[in-house]
Amino acid sequence: MKKLGILFFGILILSSCESQFDQFPETQVAESPSLFKNAASLKTFTDGFYNNLDHNSIKDDKYSDNMEHITTPPAMRSSNYTLPTALGSGGWSWGELRNLNYFIQNVNEHTEDTQLKQQNLAIAKFFRAWFYFKKVRTFGDVPWYSRPLTTTDEEELYKPRDPRVVVMDSVMQDLDYAVTYLGESTSKNKITRWTALALQSRIALFEGTYRLYHKEAQLADAEKFITKARDAAKELMDSKKYSIFTTGNKATDYAAMFQEAEAPTSEVILARSSTQNFIYYTPEFTSTSNGNYGATFSLISDYPMLSGSSYYQDNGGDIEDKTYFHEFQNRDYRLSQSVVFPGYIRIGTTEKAVNDFAENRTGYQVTKRVGPPIEDQGSDSRDVILIRYAEVLLNYAEAQAILGNLTQVDLDATVNVLRDRAGVKQKLTFPLQTDQLQLSRYKRTTDPAVLEVCRERRIELAFEGLRRDDLIRWNEGHLFRTEYHGIYIPGFNKLIDLDHDGSPDLYVIKSTENAPTDRVSGVQYFKLSPVNALSNGESGRLVPYKNTKLPFQPWEYINPIPLEELTLNQNLTQNPGWENL
Repeated sequence: MKKLGILFFGILILSSCESQFDQFPETQVAESPSLFKNAASLKTFTDGFYNNLDHNSIKDDKYSDNMEHITTPPAMRSSNYTLPTALGSGGWSWGELRNLNYFIQNVNEHTEDTQLKQQNLAIAKFFRAWFYFKKVRTFGDVPWYSRPLTTTDEEELYKPRDPRVVVMDSVMQDLDYAVTYLGESTSKNKITRWTALALQSRIALFEGTYRLYHKEAQLADAEKFITKARDAAKELMDSKKYSIFTTGNKATDYAAMFQEAEAPTSEVILARSSTQNFIYYTPEFTSTSNGNYGATFSLISDYPMLSGSSYYQDNGGDIEDKTYFHEFQNRDYRLSQSVVFPGYIRIGTTEKAVNDFAENRTGYQVTKRVGPPIEDQGSDSRDVILIRYAEVLLNYAEAQAILGNLTQVDLDATVNVLRDRAGVKQKLTFPLQTDQLQLSRYKRTTDPAVLEVCRERRIELAFEGLRRDDLIRWNEGHLFRTEYHGIYIPGFNKLIDLDHDGSPDLYVIKSTENAPTDRVSGVQYFKLSPVNALSNGESGRLVPYKNTKLPFQPWEYINPIPLEELTLNQNLTQNPGWENL
């Protein structure tokens, strides 16, 4: 039985990845050493690695406090977890790694041209670093493998997990190699030296801040990783290879970047491109059957005024009962380029529209990257932006703030460039000041420099899939369980003019009542579901999910290992906390 288990596990390693290229090394042709001496064959092989770029990751904000579901939030929010059972489930899959290690081994053994060898190893090590980062982010300690395993490698197949610190040091070494040997040219679709620096900045910042703020994990060298993140970002910045995309139209440039069929290469460092419809995105926000997530008031409240002042401070802290119309007046242009605003006209249409409450329950309907109505029931082929220069600037600013080295020069080179594109007139000036909204929301720090840089990060990168990871690395898990709110509703059974155009748009009804028979044309009659509410009972902000939520526990930051994996490999142990479910 043990031999059968080893064989089965080995087969699983060889075959568990989805990409067709993961099967490539098992063919007779792929076994030929001559393939690893030929530049064209090597390119064919490495092209397959790009299939592992997860274009759907840009939708991961739905697992954060930036968005709320129409009725049933994800498990991270509701704590209604289901333990993964089957081998290779829950993210515990290794086929991609086997393919990468197979390639690395054969290039080392058979590629004779030194430059060709270094370039191809750099590509593979870039992808291996990203693969392992995602595994560590998900599971914490994981087994490190630097070569492809066979069914006879019993000791390796059944070894325990390697410590996180060992794996992440190896990830940094892979990225250092990639930075050293990848090409100097820029490309949004191919891995370059600059892509490696950008990814290194992202990963090192995650790991460094995770170690800094998660005292319970007892992980050393937080400052080493934060410094690495800063230095990688600075090297990319100093190269002058990228800049912030702008045409000078501050009211539209930010949104336009995500609407282009081909993302602007001035700012976009890495994108997933295709001539075929390949990402199901627009229906997530516009279809009554799939458009289930809306932005939260928590996010909306963070956007500054166009003058540069804090929206919270500008209103003396009294923002809970501000109307939808009021919230959009004289605000940072990124707000109106990210969600439906008063006077909004959807791309591909000519009529003004307001939030559709059949598609979300917050009243803040997402528009960033959302396409025309023709995409409402299908996919699109626009570039999916995975890494852009704005993130690198924010990585640098956050690292400098944490290290206590942030200066006015840093702010002007990073955050203030992004604020300027968004039409914000006033620069952030050093020393930074924050408001009570930020101090009451976050627990990890009271440093105004850190909080204000991270507020800008939240705004600039909203709906790009990074917010969940930010909350995890900052140890702000309690924000997954707070009560999320939507727009302010003055009361039930009232005609509400959302966009102040002189005609009512909305009529809110209790879940226990029915709509009136004398309906007004053009008005949405929105009946709350049993899990919806208004924050003050008879009035207040929309509450899309009112059910009681359990306090977030530290063990929830790390995912469980599938049960059958634990049975197969007795050296694996379950991540603490999950064994009690």
